[in-house]
Amino acid sequence: MMKKTAVSARARLLPAIAALCVTGVVSARAENAPATTPPATAAQGAQPATTPAAPPAAQAKVEDPSAKLTAPAAPGSAPATAPVAAAPAAATPATTTPAATAATTPAAPAATPPAATAATTPPVAPAATATPAPAAAAPAPGTTTPAAAATPPAAPGAAPNSTAALPDPVTGAAAQPAQVIPPADPVVAGIRTRLPELGKRAGEEEAAALAAYYGQMTGTPVWASTAGLTDKGKAVVSEISRAENWGLPASAFELPSAAAGTQTAEAAAEMELQVALAVLKYARYARGGRINPASISQLMDQQPTLVPPKTVLTDIAAAAKPEAYLQSLHPKHPQFEALRQVLLKLRGGEIKEEVAVVDSALAVKLPMGGVIRPGATDPQIALLRQRLKVTADDPANENIYDEKLQQAVVEFQRANSLRQDGIIGNGTRQVMNGGPAPAPPATNQSKIDRILINMERWRWVPADLGEFHVWDNVPEFLTRIVKNGKVIHTDEIIVGQPSWPTPMFSADMKTIVFRPSWGVPSGIKAKELAPLLRKSSGAGFFGIFGGGYSAQAVLDAYDLRVYAGNRQVDPNSVDWANVNIQNYSFQQPPGPKNPLGDVKFMFPNSHDVYMHDTPERNLFAKSFRALSHGCMRVHEPRRFAELLLAEDKGWSADKVGSMFSGGEVQLDKHIPVHVTYITMRVDDSGQLQTYGDFYGLDGRTAAALTGKSIRFEQPAYPADDVVAASDDGPIGQSQQQYNRRKKKQASNSGPTTLSDAIQGLFSP
Repeated sequence: MMKKTAVSARARLLPAIAALCVTGVVSARAENAPATTPPATAAQGAQPATTPAAPPAAQAKVEDPSAKLTAPAAPGSAPATAPVAAAPAAATPATTTPAATAATTPAAPAATPPAATAATTPPVAPAATATPAPAAAAPAPGTTTPAAAATPPAAPGAAPNSTAALPDPVTGAAAQPAQVIPPADPVVAGIRTRLPELGKRAGEEEAAALAAYYGQMTGTPVWASTAGLTDKGKAVVSEISRAENWGLPASAFELPSAAAGTQTAEAAAEMELQVALAVLKYARYARGGRINPASISQLMDQQPTLVPPKTVLTDIAAAAKPEAYLQSLHPKHPQFEALRQVLLKLRGGEIKEEVAVVDSALAVKLPMGGVIRPGATDPQIALLRQRLKVTADDPANENIYDEKLQQAVVEFQRANSLRQDGIIGNGTRQVMNGGPAPAPPATNQSKIDRILINMERWRWVPADLGEFHVWDNVPEFLTRIVKNGKVIHTDEIIVGQPSWPTPMFSADMKTIVFRPSWGVPSGIKAKELAPLLRKSSGAGFFGIFGGGYSAQAVLDAYDLRVYAGNRQVDPNSVDWANVNIQNYSFQQPPGPKNPLGDVKFMFPNSHDVYMHDTPERNLFAKSFRALSHGCMRVHEPRRFAELLLAEDKGWSADKVGSMFSGGEVQLDKHIPVHVTYITMRVDDSGQLQTYGDFYGLDGRTAAALTGKSIRFEQPAYPADDVVAASDDGPIGQSQQQYNRRKKKQASNSGPTTLSDAIQGLFSP
């Protein structure tokens, strides 16, 4: 009896199950479900709430698969058990099986092939519930429901509510919410088939941005259609093709033809991606991401600020004029635009190529010796006029150094990176006698190459320099204080020598220290102080008999104190030949020997570089001032401090002057300091100025940008104007003095007493 009752219950259930199977299969096909979806599972997933109750045994068999719907299943995984509907179907041959229904039910047409849709649809998150909404009366087997037929193409299992659960295309189990919105445009569908290959055509971040952007696109593409480029697409292609006008190589961008006409959806998809890829690359190049500055030299510690690719894609698509958006990505610094305008003139032929000619003025030679100042009368003035082609207003005044001649001399000095004081010394004479006439580089191409290099460097500095900032240009040996875009102060600086170069970076000035002590930097400790200490015997007074000298004598010569941690130690108690000198710190107290002078300006950075005063005032008379160990020495530090503290605290010059007795000032508003390497700029008169590339970075940058080696002409510096580098401390100079004294001492008969020997080593 029990068996008969169960069979009867199953018999009553089968027609409803069969009808639901038909509905599930038809709906699944209408929604582009993969053909491999098990019919029985689809039917059970669509079971209405009004299904008649079955006896416990039968009910368990029907509801068991439904219970599994609440557990997330891996996409594409096969069911763990065979469909339970198969057994009842076999027991009732008269009933149409789900399999048969699936075989005879036509599929609704789809705009997107199921394979393509499945390939681009990512896994989705588990749904909160697997209970389907109540269904209308089930149609007869083999009948397509009007709702299914009218449903537009969509992702498998998509529901109007974006939070509804989606069945797994294979198992029917609930899956994760869709991350890719089904395309309504065939061009978008074509783009999505190309997304997996973007890693071969773009960087990781750009490829991810494109995949996300086009994966969420619900409308039509931005740049291309089956009719060709859109109006926005034409504007963007036209702008990018003129990249040369902005100092970028147009050949770096792969662009479609603007004349392309009617095309297939697949061709339009490729065109859309070409433009999108070019847009992202252009945005990266415009903001300085063409090359990594650090790949040129570790000195270039600058990080260009790039616009995230996803931001570029959304912003340019929303822009009314996308070409204007691209232009806005370039630096807005006045010098960048000034260089660009010169570049346009050079390429437009407005500035003619210089023709190399023999100039008779170059044959004029000035005798060496003596100093001629403006206003002086000297027989050499006539030769100077011939050399610079400046005639006297009155022939009787040919030997008088007048104002007109002075202007020509200053211009010559400026063009050759000499001190622009109008004074004729041996340095200026040497350049006049053997150097070039005051003229720009030999060819337009030479100018163009250098302009491009310096335009690129402007892309590496921050877009916002600060309303009030300090601008240190290393090749120019100058510092400037800038307020609201105007230079309010210019001063000479001494920068790092080529073997101890000043790095390029930006940092905020936070502290000004008056009467500072000097701590010997790690590099100077290792390269200069350690060798001297290793030569010392460490035996104090008696070390001299072994040909050495005491460590204490070495430090006394430089007025240094040595510390282990915070404890001062006796230098003669340390075996300097066998210790790591970096475990010790060396300090020099404030005073006339202190290499930092009376004030230092601190802007914390990883290079331990700062600006400071110096007791070696004579070095500012040199035109070539790459003389330090990396820090920058300021010619007029008092005026520099007055301007900074007037801006930050509103202090008067007298108030600032009172601080020079000692003290430390914390700035209320941090002042940006930008240390740069600009070798070409446009001056206030519109003339192109070139500065020496004494670190050799122009050639390296050109090679990185163009892939070819470019050699640039360098300004000539007079031999007596290039001195041996002095230190951010007295060690190097004292060592030179010591070597000279040792050599002189060796040429004599030798000291007669021990005290004579010591005095010969360290006397001033």
